[in-house]
Amino acid sequence: MINVSVKTLKRWDNQGALIAYRNPKRRRYYTEGLYREYMENKVGKTVIYTRVSNQGQKDKLENQIEFLKTFANA
Repeated sequence: MINVSVKTLKRWDNQGALIAYRNPKRRRYYTEGLYREYMENKVGKTVIYTRVSNQGQKDKLENQIEFLKTFANA
């Protein structure tokens, strides 16, 4: 459902990032509510990349940067 490995889930649990419930046999389990709460608290990063072929196009580079900043913040 969330496309992460069991190892990742165990690590998140041990780090306190996404704490699992435990059944009587101590097996970890997660609810959709736990996952949604975890995702609401997660802050992601967005990276933009621009380039031009030569110095003569530097003004176009500035336009690309501004466009991508606007797009990334939308």
